[in-house]
Amino acid sequence: MYRYHLIASFDTALHEVKSEIDTVTSTVIATIPMLDNKGMFRYGVRTALNKLSRHNIYPSECGIDAIVIGLLVYIADVKISRVKQSQDSWSREIVLTVPVMDERWFNSRLTLERMLKFLTGDIWHISFIQREIELAQKDKFDEKNDKYEAASLFSGGMDSLIGAINLMEKKQPTLLVSHAAETRVRNWQTGLLSLLDKYYEDVPHDNAYLWTRLSSIKLPETENEKSQRSRSFLFITIALLAMSGMKNCKKLFMPENGLIALNVPLDSLRIGSHSTRTTHPYYLTLWNEIAGNLFGVVISNPYWNKTKGEMAAECINKALLKNAVVHSYSCSSVNNACIRSRVAQHCGHCLPCIIRRAALHKAFPNQDPTSYMYGSVVKLVKNRGAVGEQLRSFQYAINRLKNNIFSKNALIHKPGPLTNDTDYLVELANVYERGLLEVDRWIQDSLEQEHDD
Repeated sequence: MYRYHLIASFDTALHEVKSEIDTVTSTVIATIPMLDNKGMFRYGVRTALNKLSRHNIYPSECGIDAIVIGLLVYIADVKISRVKQSQDSWSREIVLTVPVMDERWFNSRLTLERMLKFLTGDIWHISFIQREIELAQKDKFDEKNDKYEAASLFSGGMDSLIGAINLMEKKQPTLLVSHAAETRVRNWQTGLLSLLDKYYEDVPHDNAYLWTRLSSIKLPETENEKSQRSRSFLFITIALLAMSGMKNCKKLFMPENGLIALNVPLDSLRIGSHSTRTTHPYYLTLWNEIAGNLFGVVISNPYWNKTKGEMAAECINKALLKNAVVHSYSCSSVNNACIRSRVAQHCGHCLPCIIRRAALHKAFPNQDPTSYMYGSVVKLVKNRGAVGEQLRSFQYAINRLKNNIFSKNALIHKPGPLTNDTDYLVELANVYERGLLEVDRWIQDSLEQEHDD
């Protein structure tokens, strides 16, 4: 097992990753070139900046610092194998050295370390050094875009689609922020964006996105990691990059249903890779400390107290959602589903698929247009292997709740710290309950319908 120390470099003479192994400390030290020999950003950032400039969005030095931090975190997360480089097959030890222009980042180090440990389950050590090279287009700052007051994350998933539709219906000019690392994901995003362009051509909206290209990065003694727990961290830094390049954009929305945002473990085995915390209230609280201090930005999840089914059922333009939802994706195993089935874009049995299916059942009973590799609920219930694992976990959690309805008040605290506000905690407990019962209703109705058929 090795500790990994990644160093971001702005030396244009460094043309590839430079690695060495310190055998005394068992540390792999890798210097990552951020710029090419012409002084242009690598890994897709240059393309992102060029596209932003077409909308008169010119990020500040602090915004550039944010994307460098986000990218280095993401590189570490996806390029260091948990199985190979952790003592418990999950928690890795990662050290980052990041050059920044804005000295206020130095005071955010401990908050970032705490946030990343909570988000990914790894041990992070971050050190900042002064960046000497200026990268912001200061001569363009007077031309900065002033038409957006809000940005919203737009992943291509169902929740972010609902969030975007509702913002458009409210005539809220919005910058939609996306990330993609492969063609399939970007195609889903652009497909949904085309629908929004068609229906809301009178509402200003643009798409700021980063398509990460990391194939040139090779780290010794490891292999790629698939869990990608840091993707939401990168997502937010993309948004901060773009928002720093506009005059009035100070609100960032992260649309996600309350059941997933809270993400109470369904059973005692749901730890590690199952414990996603991308919009958990504690995570967003830590981000708001940094975003508020450095950018004057407030980050919020407007659907923290809604189930996914409630989000869909209450969508302001439900007819558009019904037509568009087939072009969205929710599956955590989307690549496997597409490759193995050659047709389906969703596996149908992972946790996000189950919540999606239950939500669409609530909003559009028996009208889910999604193609699932495992469509039969009867077969999922009977499957005693990995395919039926998530459904069994839901059944366990549902029965636990039904047997002790007050258990929800304690269970919501399991994923992480929560604000000690009685009304707030009651709402969290209630959305957790409603979310599980939404899944239960889908299971029971599906079983009854399949038996009747």
